[in-house]
Amino acid sequence: MTSTRQDPFAETEEVAAAIERERLLLVRCVETAYESLRLMPGVDTSGRTLVWFAGRLLLAHERASGGRDGSGASQV
Repeated sequence: MTSTRQDPFAETEEVAAAIERERLLLVRCVETAYESLRLMPGVDTSGRTLVWFAGRLLLAHERASGGRDGSGASQV
């Protein structure tokens, strides 16, 4: 007996929209991190500091929106 199962990773409009929201959030975090670091004298804005700070901003957003801290899905 053969059954065809639907691909759980098949891209639908809903999945595409969610990916785009996540991408835009990440872009905003990097942009905000860059602009913030640029204002600090002596801070390298193109390296690990930028990635680290953007990551912190992303985590803060996810916590504020009830995201990936275990309380539910990320909401952009």
